[in-house]
This record gives sequence, C-alpha cells and structure tokens, in this order.
Amino acid sequence: MLGCLALIVVVIALFGGLAYLGLKKASDVAESQNANADRNANRSANRGTTPAPRPSGTRHYANARQGRTGNLDKYYVDFSFDYPSSWKLDPAPEPSYVRVEHSTADDLTVENFSVGWFGATGNAKGNTELLAKMAGQLADQVSGNFPGFQKVSEGETTVNSYDGYELRFQRDPSTISAGQLNYWGRIVLLLSDDDPSRGVSLIMLATDKAEGVEGLDGVGVRGELPVILNSFRLGAPE
Repeated sequence: MLGCLALIVVVIALFGGLAYLGLKKASDVAESQNANADRNANRSANRGTTPAPRPSGTRHYANARQGRTGNLDKYYVDFSFDYPSSWKLDPAPEPSYVRVEHSTADDLTVENFSVGWFGATGNAKGNTELLAKMAGQLADQVSGNFPGFQKVSEGETTVNSYDGYELRFQRDPSTISAGQLNYWGRIVLLLSDDDPSRGVSLIMLATDKAEGVEGLDGVGVRGELPVILNSFRLGAPE
C-alpha cells in the first residue's frame, strides 16, 4: 500500500539555461565521447537478443558506477543509449547521471534529454499511485526552472517496450512573449529490472526550434529525440 512506502527524494538534472527559457544557456557543456539482459521473453521478442547496429552519426553512452557517490551510487541503475554526435554531452550533471542537449549556434535549446534516479522503500512495480506521486514530486522540482510550467497529463506509458509512468508538461501559451521559446516536455519513470524499488527518470524536452515538433505529441516522436529513445536500454552492457 502507498502508505507503507516512504518516498525517497527524486532528483534529475535541470536543463542548463532553461531556467530562463528563451535566453542563452548559463554555461556551455563540455562535449566528450563515452566509450541487458532482456527483462522477459516478450521484451526479447520485441527487441531481439542481439543489440541493434548503432546508427551512423551517433555516439554511445553507457552509465558506469565508478566515481558515483551518494544517492547516485546507493540507487545506481545500469542503462545505455545512443545520441546524435552533434549533441553536447555532460557526463556528470549531478545530482543526475547524464544530460545531452541539442542547441542552436547561439546556444538556445532545441532538444534536451537527461537521466536521473528515483527510489522508494518498497516494491513500486504496478503501483501506479506511487509512481504518480513520484512523478508529481519531479514536476514540482522542475517547475520552478521553466517559466509558465503547466502540467498537461499523466499516465502509464512505454519507452522502447519498457513499461513506465509519465507526466507531460508544456509552457502555458499565455506566458509566451514575442521572441521567447515555447517548450513541451515529458517526465518518464522506468523501474530497474533488478530492483523494483528503484529506477531511472527520463526527462525529455523539445522547444519550437526542434524540427517537426509542434506540440506534446511530437516530443520523443519527431526531431532527434527518437534516436535516443529507440536505443535506450536498461541493464549492463552485453
């Protein structure tokens, strides 16, 4: 029951200069290069037992426990993904594991993806009430960094055949002034295969600079975020 599950604070990486969306980022992120067992038979059938060839023009990120401290170590989860080589990688955006971003020549965010951790003191698998509460906590944390933050919807979802829970948000249209960026985002919680009391939070964001993205339905579907989502894997590298 939910009352028996004391929530652990959920944390993520914030989105660079999006604390004042529409202006330049607060700082440039240093770019670097980095470089599972299936959860069940259905997942094996969906994705296959052999990793798909890496798309051209991408780099690979695999989470590593070495050097992690605090909650990043305590609630550590293995995961990996590919991302477009033109994106900037911040491999240590504590208190999260990783952040990658596509930005314009004048440092305005186009699309952004980060992975953080979450944990509870009990089994969260199938407990949508608990996952909804944790997603709400995350939304509370990020809302102050996005002008006009507006929750739109939430519910069960899947990412690359992983079952999860997501909360969708956007910029309140009434808060957008001339020259400011519009944005849409998703917070997705995925449970670890090995331990249903912990998992990862995927935070993805797209602005109206992203090609083909005109609203929430385009986040992770159009633009370049699908490259990341389609390659995202939980578990240690094979």
